[in-house]
Amino acid sequence: MSTVTRRLSALLVSCLALSAAGCDSGKGSPAESKGPSSSPTSSPSSSPAPDPKPTGLGTVHQDRADSKTLDRTEGPITVKAGERFSIALRQNISARADWSLAKPRPSAAVLRKVGESSYQTAREKELVGGGHTKYFTFEALKAGDTRIVFANSFGTDKSAGGYSPDLPRTITYQVTVR
Repeated sequence: MSTVTRRLSALLVSCLALSAAGCDSGKGSPAESKGPSSSPTSSPSSSPAPDPKPTGLGTVHQDRADSKTLDRTEGPITVKAGERFSIALRQNISARADWSLAKPRPSAAVLRKVGESSYQTAREKELVGGGHTKYFTFEALKAGDTRIVFANSFGTDKSAGGYSPDLPRTITYQVTVR
């Protein structure tokens, strides 16, 4: 069984278990969601208040989510040495988008990866398979040029159950540190 199939199976089993238990499926672990969890509103027709954006990410560069280009290059992102920045990618296993940092890695002399975090809005928490935004955070170390490559495991792994030649495969960000 492929990694992707196991992930999807685990997600489905979790959702079914939460539904059967009558639990609020919008409450994830702290690592999976940032910001306060929303409580149900008194009126089912009213929309929940938006969650505040996560903090500590530095300047956030939101991906334009072009699903028609298989391999694309974005940027340049220009930052000063010592600055922190994040690249935000939409992630949704049910929509076959599963992004991770790929090789070649950014130059360790120019950038340092600080971490990854995920964030769901209140509405996304209510939806089964609603997706989230994944933030990849970096710190600029010293002047230079490098690139950050992200790969979609569905678009690049032919052994994955969701592989399709039409899915986006890679996004490369050109980064200049001044």
